[in-house]
Amino acid sequence: MTGMPPEQQMWQTGWESGVDLRDALLSGLELPRLPFVPVRLEPGEVAHAELVADYSRFYTMDVEYQQSNGFYFGSPAFVAAGLTAQAIGNASARNRAQAMAAPQWREQQRVQVYVTDRRLLALVEGTRWLSWHHSRNMQVNPMLDQWALVQLFNETEPLRWQGPAVPWLAVAVSYLAFGPDHLLHHPELARLSMVEG
Repeated sequence: MTGMPPEQQMWQTGWESGVDLRDALLSGLELPRLPFVPVRLEPGEVAHAELVADYSRFYTMDVEYQQSNGFYFGSPAFVAAGLTAQAIGNASARNRAQAMAAPQWREQQRVQVYVTDRRLLALVEGTRWLSWHHSRNMQVNPMLDQWALVQLFNETEPLRWQGPAVPWLAVAVSYLAFGPDHLLHHPELARLSMVEG
């Protein structure tokens, strides 16, 4: 990898780490263990990795907007111009509010993520710890062309991870949520049998 630009090397290393982890787990090895994490774990919970990824969740939002109600006094042309400008301003505010309220990926930020045998833990906005238990995953969707992993749950919003750590994270989460058969048969994860990303 010498001579490769640092950013490209980071992505290549990320891909290779996913390949290596998938191969190791399919050959019967266990996930690595971290000797220490600076966050409280549940009794008996085992930490496997600490990584950095871009995090976001998909949901709608209630958005309020102010509607202008002016009173115009003067010539008919002045009143008509005022009412027209007011209608345009109100329509623009309503359209902005509708766009902000629409379902979309929100809270986009780079976070530190801990992978344990039970869940993913992330410090969001630098102020609150969120966790997602592997047993609650209904679907784990690696999208390796986009360097993304989307997790779907019954009780909470979809969760998306992006970045160079995604191949490793996709393998780990798939394995912890669904077991080795998922690693072997998931078409997207099968791409990790190739060394090049």
